[in-house]
Amino acid sequence: ATSAKLTDGSESAITAETKERLVKQFERIEQECEAARKRLAAAEYAYNEAKRAKDELDGAYSDELCDYGYTRTVAGKYTDPESAVAGAPTNVFLLGRDNFLRELKAIFETFSQAGSREEEEEECTVAFDMESCEERRKRLKCLQLSNQAIWDRERARPEIEAPWLIKAPYYVLCYLLDALFDGRPIQRFWFLETVARMPYFSYTTMLYLYETLGWWRRSSELRKVHFAEEWNEYHHLLVMESLGGDKYWIDRFLAQHSALVYYWVLVLLWLLSPSMAYNFSELIEAHAVDTYAQFADENEVILKDLPPPRIAREYYEGADLYLFDEFQTSREAKSRRPSVRHLHDVFCNIRDDEGEHVKTMNACQVTCVYSAVNKSNGGVQNKLNWQK
Repeated sequence: ATSAKLTDGSESAITAETKERLVKQFERIEQECEAARKRLAAAEYAYNEAKRAKDELDGAYSDELCDYGYTRTVAGKYTDPESAVAGAPTNVFLLGRDNFLRELKAIFETFSQAGSREEEEEECTVAFDMESCEERRKRLKCLQLSNQAIWDRERARPEIEAPWLIKAPYYVLCYLLDALFDGRPIQRFWFLETVARMPYFSYTTMLYLYETLGWWRRSSELRKVHFAEEWNEYHHLLVMESLGGDKYWIDRFLAQHSALVYYWVLVLLWLLSPSMAYNFSELIEAHAVDTYAQFADENEVILKDLPPPRIAREYYEGADLYLFDEFQTSREAKSRRPSVRHLHDVFCNIRDDEGEHVKTMNACQVTCVYSAVNKSNGGVQNKLNWQK
């Protein structure tokens, strides 16, 4: 075979015969991988269905739509019946004034001699059967989380490579979480989920900006993935709110202001290096996996004796699993359908969600490879291949 000529007139080392053989080999391997992914998806689906059927026979599967009485009535959520007729919010001045007065009252109640956290807690609850919620709340207060065990898990798994420019603030953030929320795991999770949504807002903002300026449009599909990731984190946040994660003003103050700072930090980091921004998110998501895994294992007995919050059942087992498959870029669609029998299942599902985010953040750092020979005309057909 004649060697292919490069643009500068020199001969390439790859002959036309070798090139054709490599293309066929690549296509064969690609077909085998696709078939393997489909077999895995079918097996996972069959396993989930069998597990769900077994739970029903064992009586472990409950249709109870419970709540712990902690959900705040101020902002509401989209699943509330009132949301269908709520319309648009009012202007920023009225919303800001009302929120400032509420938080100011909560601060005074916390620091006044007559005020107490219990009074603030009553103000933040929806009108449920408080007697039935009281026992569940007592069990929630027994939940524990070992900071040292989380770090042991992180050291035991493969290390995520990252420059010290982003590893240093990562360690500072993690140790601050350990200090601020020691002995308060639910509040820690609510803080984490409030902040965890910000990267996806930042990345979507920058992708929109680059598209508008005409700089870059090859990653437009990422906007859909990032929105799906944010939607998933939003439901994690709603779960933690239903468990009382935001009942104290100081936790709300820290989480909301940290989220705003985090948003702009990631916007600036994206301007310098999008891959580095994704790398930082990968670190945070991996730490979340370790944290939720340790929490689920450490409190397995208690969590299995508590019912799942209403919002968790609506999200994971609802008829409309809106964008649930889109954020899981490393697996076949519909291959993962979690069951929610008790609170332990909820935290295991959240742990697995965070694991999917880790894979996606890792994939976003890899330069997309455009290849695949168009044998019909000898040209090059652009084809986007994600490294999973």
